[in-house]
Amino acid sequence: MSRLKHNQSIKQVHGQSISKLVTFAAAASSFSLILIMFHVLHFISFPSTSGMVPRINTSETGTETGPNMYQNSGSIFTRGHFDYRSKGQLIQGHNITDYTYSSDLASNNNSKLSNKFICPPEKEIGIYIHGAWTDEQAANEQLNRTAMSLMSNNYTIPLIGFSWDSNTPVNREGWVTAKDIAEKNGPKLAQFILDFKNECKDADIRLIAHSLGAEVVNSTLASLSSNQQWVKKAGSNITSVHLLGAAIDRSSVAANTTLGKAIDKLVSNFYNLRNSEDNMLQYVYRSVEQHDALGLLGISHSMPLPKNYFEREVNSEIPPFQDADGNNKLDCFDFFVILPGDNHCGYIGVRGLSPLEGIPRSDGAIDIMVQDWSSE
Repeated sequence: MSRLKHNQSIKQVHGQSISKLVTFAAAASSFSLILIMFHVLHFISFPSTSGMVPRINTSETGTETGPNMYQNSGSIFTRGHFDYRSKGQLIQGHNITDYTYSSDLASNNNSKLSNKFICPPEKEIGIYIHGAWTDEQAANEQLNRTAMSLMSNNYTIPLIGFSWDSNTPVNREGWVTAKDIAEKNGPKLAQFILDFKNECKDADIRLIAHSLGAEVVNSTLASLSSNQQWVKKAGSNITSVHLLGAAIDRSSVAANTTLGKAIDKLVSNFYNLRNSEDNMLQYVYRSVEQHDALGLLGISHSMPLPKNYFEREVNSEIPPFQDADGNNKLDCFDFFVILPGDNHCGYIGVRGLSPLEGIPRSDGAIDIMVQDWSSE
């Protein structure tokens, strides 16, 4: 199947689809509508963030059928490094590049940077980066759901989660703090990538970022671009980057920006899977940031493109299913999920309802990502 790349000829999006949410509340003004959305967000019940929550695995979903089922193969952990309840400052005892790496392949729980890496026989790894307002339990669930959707597309790859302090207060100030922490996590992920490539020189690295995870990718590429040790590695690059519902400025990837230059320099293939029906990007992001998101409309039509930048509309890939994570709670704008593309949490798939949690109702846009990988 053709990858349907849109390069150098991406058309300007002409207008927005009539908002389902406005239809639902046609009498409300746009300002009142935004207040309603924030009110809903503020009172959403998120899983508790206290304590250490073990990563969801195949035995917990009751779907284990073999040793390679749902390859959640480890985690890069920076939770507790930042004061996420306040201003997002780095906490004493941590520095700008430290992280904890736990690999299932190596059975390694050493928290030092000198973690022993076991190079994957597949010669590639995926790193999944979650977005804002995601606690540890939710991050683990998203990692597992991504692995589940990859498996449903017959693509097995060691999948590592990047878990960061994004569970800030669910309000405007919390968003600003989460964005700041995301930017500060870039050097940490960059250090992991550098350490991994030092040990596994022939392994490809694929980054998968949802929502505000795109800001982590932005900062990571900027850090690698200025890292002399990485620059001296002739031929080293990131094999692919996929942004899913990217919650960053749509002008930030232009060829003449810091990120755009890093894409040209460091990434073989950079994909933006955008969705013009994404409720979170349409309302909350637009209200807080006062501009449109890359994941909503794609790159600004007047901007020059990096040579390896491709984008595609994927709203039709995300069915209007509520409760994408299967936690029996209406979160992630599930109250307003009416048409395809509405659900900001559906890009990585939709988990089956109990007792079929291990069987996806939808693979979201993961099939598009697999097509991109397979055609490279």
